[in-house]
Amino acid sequence: MTLSYHHAISVLQLIIYLPSIFLAAFLVYRHGLRTNSGFIFLTTFSLTRVVGACCDLASISNPSTGLFTAAAICSAVGLSPLMLACVGLLSRANLSIQHTTSRPALPSTAFSLFRILTVVAMAISIAGITANMSAEGLAHPDIKTKVGMILYLVSWAAMVLILLVVTSRRSSLERGEHRTLLAVAISSPFILVRVIYATLIWFLHNGTFSILNGNETVILVMSVLEEFVVVIVCLGVGMTLRVRSTQGSRSKGEEAAMPDYPSKPLDVTDS
Repeated sequence: MTLSYHHAISVLQLIIYLPSIFLAAFLVYRHGLRTNSGFIFLTTFSLTRVVGACCDLASISNPSTGLFTAAAICSAVGLSPLMLACVGLLSRANLSIQHTTSRPALPSTAFSLFRILTVVAMAISIAGITANMSAEGLAHPDIKTKVGMILYLVSWAAMVLILLVVTSRRSSLERGEHRTLLAVAISSPFILVRVIYATLIWFLHNGTFSILNGNETVILVMSVLEEFVVVIVCLGVGMTLRVRSTQGSRSKGEEAAMPDYPSKPLDVTDS
């Protein structure tokens, strides 16, 4: 059986994201489950994309609305982990600044509020998609889906603002931590294109931007390749970062290298 252009894209996603799951899981094991690492979100994203691609390929022999809906939900869920992964890297950079200066670029509350905003955008988008899981419902989505897309745009703007604020203090970063800012700076425009594509799907009603039968080249250029770049960049940077302690203040290597000083000052007398 010859695969169509659309289903070939799903195969390409499987080729990229199946190994990405294991690589991201390794980084979670290496750096821990802390949200200021961000790699747990890359694991979630890669897993979501694999499930979505499998649903799309399964629709070849069983073109049911349920499979299309599942693929649409995976598409909507995917945006949140990408942004959360990038902000996780920014949170790491913020902790590095706090370690060197005792004053972070942003309070931890800012990162918590961002996570809440992004999760709310995801929840509202999914609620809108599942409100009417028929072909007509996917072609003319519920208003909640559109609200979710608007919140995603707000989330992207907030992510860029956080990037700018943390970058303004980049001189205080520890050695090797500057690459976290570079990874997010590279990823940001690609995420924006991806968010715009999702917004056009749910706000426009034409054959080019359609969740059911949209233009495959547009999907590839505005969605799939953008996600590839973000995942590859973040995973690549993650492989080069040192492992920090659970307190985020020192790396394990730094702690091992530090001498054990006595708890009391030495009693030095003049001879």
